[in-house]
Amino acid sequence: MHIPDGYLSPVISVGLGVVTVPTWGVATQRVKKVLNNRTVPLLAIFAAMSFTIMMFNVPVPGGTTAHGVGGTLIAIVLGPWAAVIAVSVALIIQALFFGDGGVLAILTNCLNMGIILPFVGYLTYRAISGNAPILSSRRVWAAAVGSYVGITVAAFCVGVELGIQPILFTQDGHPLYSPYTLEQAIPAMVAAHAFGASIVEALITGLGVAYFQKGHPEYLTSLRSVFAPGAAEEGQAASRPLWQIILGAGIATVVVVAVLGLAIGGGDPNHFYGADWSHVSWPDVATMLFVTAVIGVILVPLAYLVLPRRLKGVGAGFTLIAVIAPLGLIAPGFAYGEGSGSDLQAAFGYIPTGFQQLSGIFSAPLSGYNVPLPFFSDADAPLWHAAIGYEIAGVVGILLIGSAVVVLSRVIGGRAVAADRATQSTT
Repeated sequence: MHIPDGYLSPVISVGLGVVTVPTWGVATQRVKKVLNNRTVPLLAIFAAMSFTIMMFNVPVPGGTTAHGVGGTLIAIVLGPWAAVIAVSVALIIQALFFGDGGVLAILTNCLNMGIILPFVGYLTYRAISGNAPILSSRRVWAAAVGSYVGITVAAFCVGVELGIQPILFTQDGHPLYSPYTLEQAIPAMVAAHAFGASIVEALITGLGVAYFQKGHPEYLTSLRSVFAPGAAEEGQAASRPLWQIILGAGIATVVVVAVLGLAIGGGDPNHFYGADWSHVSWPDVATMLFVTAVIGVILVPLAYLVLPRRLKGVGAGFTLIAVIAPLGLIAPGFAYGEGSGSDLQAAFGYIPTGFQQLSGIFSAPLSGYNVPLPFFSDADAPLWHAAIGYEIAGVVGILLIGSAVVVLSRVIGGRAVAADRATQSTT
């Protein structure tokens, strides 16, 4: 869903800032009132979580890939205005340091994933959950459905933004920027998410809410009272243990994804979701899985040990997500609309002039989450080398985003944070 530079006219890319920038301003004012020494770390962890989820690519119809965002989960726990801040910070750092999304397209990407997605997801969640108790299972289902709707609507918006380019900007009969028409872009984006990434988003959000119901119900109240003792409403959580909920949801998701993938691939496992899986080296995948498991055995318990008590479970869970993010490297193909000039040349017989002019306008230092060292980024290196490089890039991103959110929070709510720190020191 990250739109690269060259696919949108600068008029559209920058022009959509008339919505994005004022929304950032309102979000800053709404969130600054509730920032303190205990809410800032949670906001930073959620921003890092969104970044990590977006690193995890999943195969989708057409042989391409997509990813979740986590924006609705953040909106449910911290409120939609906090979600705007958290997801936007993640997207900006992705563009500047990893080349994931264009620099000129930052305002548009933040509008789609950082504003539209969490607000649509949150409002859908509220409409479905109604006045149900915080600990009711209805809220779990509402969260899953809300997140599914939120990311699918955001994908539709991306399809519209790409699809109007050939209508508005042409030269000598050829589109200057994205050559995909509305009839191509909207179905591709919506189908890719409705039958792939949106399912993953719903799973992450539903299980996330179920986890908070079991372990930290106070997080499911408003951001203003998120740490207030006894803030959770009356109600009953699901009677089954959390591990059974996770296992059941995981099995159901695997079944649904498998059936859809086989149906789209014509029943051929080698063309699961329309991708060509025959060229994947499964022995390399097995090695990568082993290396990833070893890293997880080390990092997840370490995160649990070093994090503050209130954040141990949440932080360890998000660390696990970061550890398994390289599994997305297995999926063949690339995200829809993120092809190179040669891909457009092969598909359309030409490379749009605007794409040629803008696609190389900025070069990120860790472009593609590749560590620029021979061991990690050699073209002939084993898959597990790339996985470790991906892990390292992810850790760098998590630290950058966590630090950026902490600094931004200090700037936004400096007095409140300082006052809270003083209060804590005196008590």
